[in-house]
Amino acid sequence: MRSKVRLIVFIISIIVLSLAYPVRADEVYLKNGDLITGEIETSEEGLMVVETAYAKKIRVKWEEVACITSDKEITLLLKNNEKIVGRATCPTLGSIQLIDQETGAKRDFSLADFQGINPPPPPPPVTYKALVDVGGAINSGNTRSKTFNSSAKFQARSKKQRLYLEGKFNYGESEGEEDKRNWLTGAKYDYFWTEKLYSYLRPFAEYDKFQDLDLRFITSAGPGYQFIDTETASLFAELGPAYFYEDYGDVGDNEYLAARWAAGVRFHIIPQKIIFFHLHEFYYDLTSDEGAYLRTEQGVRLALVENFFINFQVDYKYKSDPPEGNKSSDTALVLGIGYELNF
Repeated sequence: MRSKVRLIVFIISIIVLSLAYPVRADEVYLKNGDLITGEIETSEEGLMVVETAYAKKIRVKWEEVACITSDKEITLLLKNNEKIVGRATCPTLGSIQLIDQETGAKRDFSLADFQGINPPPPPPPVTYKALVDVGGAINSGNTRSKTFNSSAKFQARSKKQRLYLEGKFNYGESEGEEDKRNWLTGAKYDYFWTEKLYSYLRPFAEYDKFQDLDLRFITSAGPGYQFIDTETASLFAELGPAYFYEDYGDVGDNEYLAARWAAGVRFHIIPQKIIFFHLHEFYYDLTSDEGAYLRTEQGVRLALVENFFINFQVDYKYKSDPPEGNKSSDTALVLGIGYELNF
């Protein structure tokens, strides 16, 4: 009986002591006298990020920090890009003393010597992104029809180069008769001279059975400008000359020199949940006043689970001088399920 009582008293004592002496935490002293306790995570864009138990993540301007202490080893990045690892103490305001956990050696630094704390690992030299979506419908009964559409996009990006590949295929039947069959494929290579200014090379081809289009091939090159390129927003514009070739079967070939204008935007309405996108390419015949071709893609992606999403998209094409019997414009409403992969 006494042994059970002693065990209970011991457990209660441990609980009381753990409450009276909480686990140590990192401390950030500010110049205005405030003290933030928590776990120092990193510093980004001039801000120190501290994970706290009472206010989640707090971001503090680096110039407002007077001193820090750490409960465990941290990595300090000096302005000369040297990295120092150790446990931080605060000998005086405006300075940091770093203690090597293995040797016990101490080094003193001024806060002005640092450009970051726990810097994130450098990005990989090349990043990849792939998007695939498929959609379709089957109707039976009074109306018998089948539709199928698919698309795939791929991008590889390094600091200086970007490669983009795309492909689409659409098929449809109505009352047992095929009434839709078209595809397109394209690529674009960008070379960045600066962070935003680049040169591009853009080949593009498409086929449409029911427009009597055996082949439309376009290749263009010129300068482009990447105004914005972040995880949640992107905006670019391009301008340059293009070679334009069309083969409409029995009608004959058509080729000319054109001017190309293109722009694209991607914006997260709700980050990682609802994404709006738009792309257009416009070609104008420089050898006459009649030839003009426009293709656009715009829509919304809605995130589902993991990397899956619902894709609602409107594709529009306009040709100012179609062959006799064909309309100038085509509009396609596309609804599908897609998958996005970043690696």
